[in-house]
Amino acid sequence: MIVMDDADLDLALDGVLWGAFGTTGQRCTATSRLILHDKIHDTFVKMLTDRAAKLRLGPGLDDKTEVGPLIHEEARQKVAEYVEIAKKEGANVALGGKIPQGDKRLECGWFYEPTVLTGVKPGMRVEQEEIFGPVLAVLKAKDLPEAIRINNDVKYGLSSSLYTRDVNGAFQAMTDLDTGITYVNAPTIGAEAHLPFGGVKQTGNGHREGGWEVYDFYSETKTIYVDYSGTLQRAQIDTEFSP
Repeated sequence: MIVMDDADLDLALDGVLWGAFGTTGQRCTATSRLILHDKIHDTFVKMLTDRAAKLRLGPGLDDKTEVGPLIHEEARQKVAEYVEIAKKEGANVALGGKIPQGDKRLECGWFYEPTVLTGVKPGMRVEQEEIFGPVLAVLKAKDLPEAIRINNDVKYGLSSSLYTRDVNGAFQAMTDLDTGITYVNAPTIGAEAHLPFGGVKQTGNGHREGGWEVYDFYSETKTIYVDYSGTLQRAQIDTEFSP
């Protein structure tokens, strides 16, 4: 997700909270990287950590839960290992970064606190690799072209998102973001079933699920000719032929 300095920050905040933590990061389109214009970086990080700190962890069947557990112990261990890798590479843990303690409701599941990493630089493992958990890597960019370069400098390319009020910038992002899906002023999560779904580079298999394209992928085209006229029918290229 990219957030420009002219964006509706409250709307962008709702989008990143849902994209990064709404399904505990266990979703192919979950927001794992947040690229902020440097003019709003500090303000937005403060907004983000204040809101994320209040998210309610709990069982997935509880209607009050905002962040559920990871799928199993190995998944939580992977998340914890990536947070340690991030710290060793120079990132800062602005929020979370640990297994919750002291809450009996969370003792029977593989919970991990919503985590925000700041000071992340392009090339760090948490920026390049898929964590698949509630960990958000935050980067800075001086303008939209730099943000697009950061976005494109990964081997995956499924879903991207841009928050801006600038329609010219939005159309630039539609063209230049190297992903199969791009949202403008909406989170990276939210694909519509009637539209093609899939990514580029090392995401997916090069084809699209959903929409009309899925019929082409899962079927073979067969051409049928049926004629009850009782007369010879000739192909269009044979219209000059005389028997």
